[in-house]
Amino acid sequence: MHLGCTAAVGQSDSGDNAPAHTMIEPDGSSRWPFPPEGANASASMPPVVGWSKWDLNAALVVPYSGAFRCPSDSWDALEAQLEAIAGVPWEERKEVAFGRWNGFCTHYIPWMKTADGKVMKCPRTHLNSLSEAHPDLLDAYDLSKGSRVPLGHQNVYKYIVSPDGWSISSKFDKYLLLGSTILKAASTRYGFYYDAIKPYVHFLPFMVNTSDDIVDVVRWAKSHDAEARRVAEEGRRFALRHLSRPARLCYVFRLLTELSKQLRYRPSCARRGLCVPLVSELRFLAKYQRTAGSCRYKEVLLRYGDDDPAASDPPVPTSGTFRDAPNAFDYEQLLRLHEGGHAWPRDDLATAA
Repeated sequence: MHLGCTAAVGQSDSGDNAPAHTMIEPDGSSRWPFPPEGANASASMPPVVGWSKWDLNAALVVPYSGAFRCPSDSWDALEAQLEAIAGVPWEERKEVAFGRWNGFCTHYIPWMKTADGKVMKCPRTHLNSLSEAHPDLLDAYDLSKGSRVPLGHQNVYKYIVSPDGWSISSKFDKYLLLGSTILKAASTRYGFYYDAIKPYVHFLPFMVNTSDDIVDVVRWAKSHDAEARRVAEEGRRFALRHLSRPARLCYVFRLLTELSKQLRYRPSCARRGLCVPLVSELRFLAKYQRTAGSCRYKEVLLRYGDDDPAASDPPVPTSGTFRDAPNAFDYEQLLRLHEGGHAWPRDDLATAA
């Protein structure tokens, strides 16, 4: 499983770029496949930061910032439309469990079992047949069988179905804002806030007892309308309180603050091919053709673009590298680095060759 990024703690000659993944074994277990292994591995392994994990993985979990912030249907974009989303009264919503997604099955499903002892079927494909068998309860199809419906328009349904993607669903967080009752497929993967969100309080789980138990879950919700509505309201209340941008930034700040206390070396630009002030990098990404449309850089720069002193300080001498040159952080210099093939996204000079 590929994780978001890595940060080295207690590393020196081995370089700053630790491998950003763990090894999945044929039986579904995992291990850190890089030396040193064994009894001393925990003392030397760098902390791995990712947006999802499972119990056998020691990753430090952080918000999936891209999904929360960047797309047109991001969490932050939906929050800005909250009044319109909430404008569909509960009583007028369709009593059908709705879902749309791409049809595939992630690698860990074959190692999961439901309470009846059977291997859990792949939610993204199995729900096609369940929807065909129970059209009065389910309209949950992959896009080869069901028409696309924008996420912001799915609030016309009382119940929204949320299966995992390749790992945790990047839409589950957004679904919580819709004011619908979220039906979440069982999973061994979890995100940064999952230990605080509770089944039957903030969402209804399915594929717990059997691979078909979503049928019973929807029937229960239809016959217990007040309870299902309460779950929807509690889910949205949780999301607004704990998943907002200020709350996410607070979480990341606290994590980095605690992580910094464990650092045993001082980060240096001496080994880096791409060591650029954050504001300069954001200005480049906002202009660079490959990245300009991928996130709302302008909004961030308008708010914080003048707050980074490193962006205006003279370049730090680095023994003849490009950072000694005038205009070291201008667009043309950064373009050369990004397209040179050695500095982005992996830029440890010790391993670039």
